Amino acid sequence: AQIVPWNYPLLMAAWKLAPALAAGNAVVFKPSELTPVTAVKLFELIEQAGFPAGVANLVLGDGPRVGHALAAHPDVDKIAFTGGTVTGRKIMQAASGNLKKISLELGGKNPNIVFADADFEAAVEYAMFGAFANSGQVCAAGSRLLVEESICERFIERLVQRTKAIVVGSGLSDRTEMGPLISEAHLNKVLGYVESGKAEGATLLCGGNRLTGGEYAGGYFMEPTIFTDARSDMRIVKEEIFGPVLVVQTFRDEAE
Repeated sequence: AQIVPWNYPLLMAAWKLAPALAAGNAVVFKPSELTPVTAVKLFELIEQAGFPAGVANLVLGDGPRVGHALAAHPDVDKIAFTGGTVTGRKIMQAASGNLKKISLELGGKNPNIVFADADFEAAVEYAMFGAFANSGQVCAAGSRLLVEESICERFIERLVQRTKAIVVGSGLSDRTEMGPLISEAHLNKVLGYVESGKAEGATLLCGGNRLTGGEYAGGYFMEPTIFTDARSDMRIVKEEIFGPVLVVQTFRDEAE
């Protein structure tokens, strides 16, 4: 059984299905209830390609009902899951009934480290890409930026300048550089982290707001956001936000 999240839905399907099928397994695949269309189209092609009946199977539904049923079912020998850590724990518990083998690819809070001798403009560009690609909705997002103190002031100034110029908009527009978040509930969760950062004393350098009105009306758009003066005990430093929020910290030298 394979359960995938809503970000990169077609790639997630390919990454899960191809090795399992190549190894001779029958699979039951459950996409996110938020992004099922690509999986439905893919399975139409699988059927057209002549796969034997019952080898590749698609089920639709939410995690608490359909995902849990797959994780707990005694006829499932292995479950492969990509998604959040909270759900990963629930899958481990459900899989214990028949001691399923499990593969869990969960979230992260990944550091991007920039030393003084880095290619300055390239480091700025990739710091932005790491934080804001796919609106930060990536488990491998570089959501923590650690910059050597000797270049920190100049680096942050340039980073904020470039970030403010990011074009936010619909993925159907050629101008767009960063699209919306997946849902209103997720947008509100990310905005909640922004409020948490401010309340705990971090400095908001840019962004932090929902974009509304005009082309943003009815969508879940958010400004790319940068915090500095962040401590390691803050939620925005410790917890995966899964949105366009970058937290900057400094270090003195390699040893630190």
